[in-house]
Amino acid sequence: MIEDVLPDIAESDLEAFFQITHTIYGYDFRDYARASVLRRLGTILKKYGLPDVKALNQRLLKQKEFFETFLSEFTIGTTELFRDPSAWVALRKQALPLFLSTSQIRIWHAGTSTGEEVLSLAILLTEMGLYPRAQIFATDIDQKALQTAPKARYPLRYKRTYQENFQQVLPDVPFSRYAYEEGNELVFDPQLLRNVRFLRHNLVSDEPFSRFEMILCRNVLIYFTPELQDRVIRKFIQALVPGGILMIGTKESLFWCKEAEKKLASVNNLERIYRRQG
Repeated sequence: MIEDVLPDIAESDLEAFFQITHTIYGYDFRDYARASVLRRLGTILKKYGLPDVKALNQRLLKQKEFFETFLSEFTIGTTELFRDPSAWVALRKQALPLFLSTSQIRIWHAGTSTGEEVLSLAILLTEMGLYPRAQIFATDIDQKALQTAPKARYPLRYKRTYQENFQQVLPDVPFSRYAYEEGNELVFDPQLLRNVRFLRHNLVSDEPFSRFEMILCRNVLIYFTPELQDRVIRKFIQALVPGGILMIGTKESLFWCKEAEKKLASVNNLERIYRRQG
């Protein structure tokens, strides 16, 4: 396997990039993992035929309407329905039953991207009879992704993968109960989103929400430095009610956060599901 080769970017140009995105647009990328930043910038330079980051900086300065397009490219949301099926099986069997007698279930899904994992959660809640009591706040930094998510429509080419994942998580439930084909799109039942609010939110700089029974933030922390991971996890812990559930990505870790050692107990460490203590 050939490893990704990081582009050679001048440190001064990189610092100028951080300054522009922070001071003009309000996005602080300085605590994003450096290798990830370089890799994303290299991809963007190639896509738009820009010779270097200095040229990208000039475009960001002169064409403010370009920033939303750039942001979507820079903060790629890698997602799919029931991504990492075994994690969703663990959530269904070990975490969601904890709320069977809870009158209201407030859920924060951070880094919702284009919405497939919000639909995954809504399907599980529906199958367990919990959806009427649930209120889901689905947030992301990317406005374009947030415009796609409420439509619950995806290219039909994704159907096979989504259906296979679905059947691993809910083997006795027909996929057609929640999705159908319409032209060249796979369309999900809009009722799955009736208790969902999609909101723009920056995990790095915006104030966290509070009083949640569950927080899901999968495959976002992996792009942050250890210091930023620590800050974000602390925000999540503060936002959870006692007994609340935190679920992160299967390739992510709470290793960097000392607060997590004190306040979170493992429900399923392999699948990265934890419960707030006290």
